[in-house]
Amino acid sequence: MKGIRIHAYGPPDRLVYEELPNPKAGSNEVVVCVEATGVNPADYKFRNGALAAVNPKKLPFTPGMDIAGRIESIGAEVTTLQVGDRVLAMLYVMGNGGYAEKVAVPAEWCAPLPSSLDPRMAAALPTPATTAVEWILDDLRVHQANKILVTGAAGAVGRIACYVAKEQGAHVTAAVRTTQVSDVRYADEVLVLDAHEQEPGGRYDCIADTIGGATAEALLPLLNEGGVLSTIATTPVTNKRDDVTVRFFGNRPDAKRLARLAAAVAEHRLDVPAPRIMRLSEAPVAHELMERGGAGKIVLVPDHLF
Repeated sequence: MKGIRIHAYGPPDRLVYEELPNPKAGSNEVVVCVEATGVNPADYKFRNGALAAVNPKKLPFTPGMDIAGRIESIGAEVTTLQVGDRVLAMLYVMGNGGYAEKVAVPAEWCAPLPSSLDPRMAAALPTPATTAVEWILDDLRVHQANKILVTGAAGAVGRIACYVAKEQGAHVTAAVRTTQVSDVRYADEVLVLDAHEQEPGGRYDCIADTIGGATAEALLPLLNEGGVLSTIATTPVTNKRDDVTVRFFGNRPDAKRLARLAAAVAEHRLDVPAPRIMRLSEAPVAHELMERGGAGKIVLVPDHLF
C-alpha cells in the first residue's frame, strides 16, 4: 500500500510518499481502509521536530491523527465492530498514523460514521471534536452559570468548543480577528482581538485558548478572580496574575463523544466548514499551507480514491 513516512525531522519535503507494509490487526484492533485523513497542526510539529523533545518518535514514522474509512479486517477479540463498518477515529499514538491507505486502530477508538456524512468531511472532525468536548466538559467543567471566552472561535476546535459550551447553557464570547467575525457560530458575543485594547476587569470565569503566547496573555486581565485560562496551544502562556490559573490541556481518544458530535454534524445541528481536499501524495504541500497559516482545515484522500 501507499502512504507517507518521515525518515528525518525537517521541512515539508521530509514527508515521503512511498510503499508501506500492510498493517495487521492485533487482537483488539481493526484494520481500516482509509478514505480520508485530516491534517492537524500537531502533524507538522511532529514532522519538523518541534515536539520531539516531549514526544520523541522512532523513525521512520507515519503521521496523521484523524481518519475516516471502512473496516477491512478485525482482531480475534473484537466483538463490537464488523468487517465493512464505516468508522472514524482519532489516533492517539503517532507513528501508526492515518497518512496511509490502511491503518490498524484499537477498536475502542472507533466511532460509527453516520451514513449521511461524507468521509471527507468526517475526517476533519476527530481531533477538533474530541479536543473541544473534553476541554469544555472535563477540563474547564463549563456549566450554565459560566461566562466563557473562546479564542480562535472561528477555527475547527474553537467553533466546536463554542457549540459544546452553548449546549451546557454557558454565556459564550468568541474572540476572533476582524477578518473572522463573519465565521463565528454558537456565541452570544464577539470580542474582536485586533480592534482595540481590551479593558481590564473580571468578565469571564474561564478562557478556552487556542492561540497561546502574547495574545492569550493579554486576555488574562479579563478573567474573574479564581478564573482559569486553559490552552491547547504549544506556544507557552505566562501567567501574570496570582489569582488565576493557567494550564495546558491535551486530549485523548473518546469514541462515544466523537460519535455524538459526528451525528450532530450529520443532522445539521453542528455546522463545520468544509475542508480543503488534497491528494495523499500532496501531503508536503498541505503541510506547507497549514504551517504558513490561514489555510483552514485540510483533508488528504488516498490518490486512488481522489
